Amino acid sequence: MKMKVVFIEYFVLTIALFTISCGIITPDFDSERAFTYLIDQCNFGTRHPGSDGIIACRRYILNHLEKNGAVTEVQDFEYEIRGKNLQCQNLIGHFSPDISRRIIIAAHYDTRPWADKEPDVTLHNTPIPGANDGASGVAVLLEIGNILATKPLENLGVDLVFFDLEDSGDYGDSDSWCIGSRYYAENLGKDYPEKAIIVDMIGDADLEIFMEYFSYQNSPSLVKDIWNIANERGYEQFKNKITNAIIDDHYPLLEAGIEAIDIIDFSYPVWHTMNDVQEQCSAKSLKVVGQVVIDYLYRDEK
Repeated sequence: MKMKVVFIEYFVLTIALFTISCGIITPDFDSERAFTYLIDQCNFGTRHPGSDGIIACRRYILNHLEKNGAVTEVQDFEYEIRGKNLQCQNLIGHFSPDISRRIIIAAHYDTRPWADKEPDVTLHNTPIPGANDGASGVAVLLEIGNILATKPLENLGVDLVFFDLEDSGDYGDSDSWCIGSRYYAENLGKDYPEKAIIVDMIGDADLEIFMEYFSYQNSPSLVKDIWNIANERGYEQFKNKITNAIIDDHYPLLEAGIEAIDIIDFSYPVWHTMNDVQEQCSAKSLKVVGQVVIDYLYRDEK
């Protein structure tokens, strides 16, 4: 994932966070099963655009969605990166497609082609493993798919969206990142979802999730709803502060007029290095994020 930090100073949040109503029983997010999905992706090798690994990962995601009864959709698009024309695909699983009220839960599944944050400059052209930066968000979505298949929502349709070509940009050039989500946002037509939740880099064993500035600025109610649920659960990994403004996959959706937020751990020391491996990640962290999203989706179900 490429985080373009455009606003660095931390602000203590001054809003009140209210407790959500108790007594709502929601499905359990299986973190151990989700972690196996993270490992499976890493076993494909690097999943940068044009690689054998990303082709295998696409098949894996689509097979999982189809097994869970989702109506699958593939968005094909081309994009040129550093003189190379790339064939890219956004992958979508529509759950309860006949329900008009819809929400997007999304993550990117590609990994960075260059380990250009490595101290060893000889590794700068080596693709990263992408255990946290890529695989963690996908793992959470795949487990959410399991839950949606076994306990369908009655009042809300869910689109699980897996964005391609998020992580092949150039530092300092905001327009070179999040290409898949930009394509998605530009091709929605009239099928606008009510809301969108992006999960990115949420597998870090030392998980800390602050409120992202653009998310709160544009979608404060959704941010507060999610953080209220985390507080109700006692998940101290969710911090009640607004911090950096990040250009991530939520940003093109915000530009398209969708209420969207980014759930992301800003601080990951091995970001864009060869040490972004599964040993840096934790099933517990997947649990925290996955359960909060599940609670949000199911809280109004009777």
